[in-house]
Amino acid sequence: MRRYNIVRALVFAMLIGGVGLAFALSTGPEPARTGAFKVQNKGAEINCTLCHTANAQGIPPGINDPSGRLRILDVPANYVPGNTYTLRVHLEHDWNPMPPDPLRWGFQLQAVQASTGDSAGTWIMVPNSPPDTFKVMKTSTLSVYKNRRYIEHTRNPSLPDAPGGATHLGELGPIEWHVNWKAPPGDSGKIYFFAAGNSANGDATSTDSGDFIFTTAESTIGRSNVDVPAHPAPLGLRSGLDPPYPNPMVKCTGVSFTIAKGGLVDISVYDLQGRKVRTALHEFREAGTHGAYWDGRGDDRQFVKNGVYLIRLSAPDGKRSSQKLVLAR
Repeated sequence: MRRYNIVRALVFAMLIGGVGLAFALSTGPEPARTGAFKVQNKGAEINCTLCHTANAQGIPPGINDPSGRLRILDVPANYVPGNTYTLRVHLEHDWNPMPPDPLRWGFQLQAVQASTGDSAGTWIMVPNSPPDTFKVMKTSTLSVYKNRRYIEHTRNPSLPDAPGGATHLGELGPIEWHVNWKAPPGDSGKIYFFAAGNSANGDATSTDSGDFIFTTAESTIGRSNVDVPAHPAPLGLRSGLDPPYPNPMVKCTGVSFTIAKGGLVDISVYDLQGRKVRTALHEFREAGTHGAYWDGRGDDRQFVKNGVYLIRLSAPDGKRSSQKLVLAR
């Protein structure tokens, strides 16, 4: 009974705090979901299809479907160190058929120095024209991408006239987000911009939802037009599991993890009685940072009941770690 009351209190607090479907849909993805290719010793990032999968209304799955396009506009051919540039993230997608629910749109963007694989420059947070509200995200210190910073859509609950925030709820598109990037103070050579965009059908789900994910990349170079010699920092990896995001979860939560050596990785979900509910991942992975997800289902593919669960990582080097997660539909 005591455990039941604790779970009830957690769920109640989540609802009072305004965290629910809007948390998963409006406040942006977890970091490192741009689908960036490998840069120096930083492996390729996963993308938002990890959670946003298609299989609804007969819509075929896919990334970068020809029915839409994502672009990063106004990237200078040559940046001036210390200058600030306004970039446009432009997402267009023709839905056919048009979903019955109001559409939602989202993005994540980063700038990466080609010689290091880490972030380049600074995202400048200035007041944006409603309904656009942005935030800057970073990964945990365990992650290969710990020195990268990501700007993405979010929502400000204090704006009642813009309940969808930067998701541009109900708009048919194209959608544009204007963000400000300040170039590094010195010539850092080539800089890549990586972005991911989500054209979501608004059905309040992610897995098996029929959402469309698009990715793209652009680049700029300093005035010298010569790349700075490569000098990536040693990775010094430690195996570990990041907190799941979003948490509490409604339909799907993403799980990022880092392993210090390649090998068989197991990520499983347990209830508080220690019973395994779901094997989320049991596959070989190279050393580095990777991702998995849980859709709230058990191994029998049936939805499990609301409550508190444990996500556990068993890494190839023998390291084990776990994180708590609240499921509240």
